[in-house]
Amino acid sequence: MAKKVVVIGSGPGGYPAALRLKELGAEVCIIEAWDFGGTCLNRGCIPSKAFLDTAHRIHAFEGLRKLLKDGSGADFSPAMLDWEKIKARRTGVVLKLRASLERLFQAKKIEVIRGAAAFTGKNEVTVTTPQGPVTKQFDAAVLAVGTRPGFPPPFLELKEQLSDSDRIFDLPRLPASILIVGGGVIGLEFACFFNAMGVETGILELLPDILAGEDPQVTRTVRSSFEKRGIKFHLGKKAVKLEIAGGIKTVTLEYGTQLKAEEILVGAGRFADLSQLGLETIGLKWDRKGVKVDNFMRTAAENIYAVGDINGISPLAHSASRQGEIAAENILGAQKIFDADIAPKCVYAWPEVGTVGLNPAQAEAKGLTVKTSRAFFMGVGRAVAAEETEGFVQLVSDASDETMLGAQIVGGPATELIHLIAIAVKLKLKRSDLREIIYAHPTMAEAIHEALNK
Repeated sequence: MAKKVVVIGSGPGGYPAALRLKELGAEVCIIEAWDFGGTCLNRGCIPSKAFLDTAHRIHAFEGLRKLLKDGSGADFSPAMLDWEKIKARRTGVVLKLRASLERLFQAKKIEVIRGAAAFTGKNEVTVTTPQGPVTKQFDAAVLAVGTRPGFPPPFLELKEQLSDSDRIFDLPRLPASILIVGGGVIGLEFACFFNAMGVETGILELLPDILAGEDPQVTRTVRSSFEKRGIKFHLGKKAVKLEIAGGIKTVTLEYGTQLKAEEILVGAGRFADLSQLGLETIGLKWDRKGVKVDNFMRTAAENIYAVGDINGISPLAHSASRQGEIAAENILGAQKIFDADIAPKCVYAWPEVGTVGLNPAQAEAKGLTVKTSRAFFMGVGRAVAAEETEGFVQLVSDASDETMLGAQIVGGPATELIHLIAIAVKLKLKRSDLREIIYAHPTMAEAIHEALNK
């Protein structure tokens, strides 16, 4: 008899779990309280990339200015763009992908229940739907409900008058100025977008640097690029007071410095809120970091698995997808584990950032003797021809046997190139293995080859 499995949440962790379960012969029901695709499709990865694509087009046009005939479109400015059309384009992209996902569920004959789920027994969940409660029995369940934006003080008290990474897409108009709280991936990507749109942009970060945990050479390069475009950084600064008056939001920092902006976007992390799931019914504890799992994605309740950012392992959509597949396979008898070391971390601003595995400091902290080599895009023919010479490729390997440990790429198509190194880390390839690959010429990937030869 086929195993009955309930998947709660249809985001990047839930829908791959449901599809893999169905492929392996399980009887699957997916429960979604909101829209198919979760935060990633509706309020995160996809809509933000639609916005960033607009910004990239502006950036590309700026690069063409010097090639225009005199008087030919030289008066273009971001102010000529229609904000409502930009938002409508984003909405169209989201709706198209959401409809595609819905059709996929239908084609695979996966049962879908729309409503809020809560556990009412060890093997039972009750869904509150518009038509009334629906109860489902299951052998195993996968939690994939995602997280919510967090508001640290002093922003928490006035959060309804501020933007977060969910609500920022629906601003009624572009502000003249914006202060972004948080120097992580969310903050940097939106800073890149708003700056390109002609908005005066600043980033406030409590920590002494952006992109916490990344190699210093990476953060220096990104910071320098942003600053050249007029984005201001306020690093290692703590906000102690927020005031809103006359359409202006004023943040007071320690020691009295004040920052003013029309809009504030709080992008200082996301946190779990599992209070409506009835986890106490099945003996599961949770906190703002989510619910703990082992390497097999199992929670303390033996038939309940948790994937995505609610398990605190890796807050990335692609990590959630892999965890969902692993949970599905393990429910049906496999013993797969999730390896966070091969999950690329990407920033889709410009310069792009793609990192995987260990950086030099992390490798040395593990007691390894490290060989680090670096090649700059300014020495790569394709990059020079495209006038995209910002950034570098840095490779990290074990000095004792040349096994690849990781890489940090800034600039060019970093988020695409990083997958080659992810494969190398996964397969424990050596530098010599990568050197034997023939790199097409001219390509940006030749920067990897250059770094290998240093």
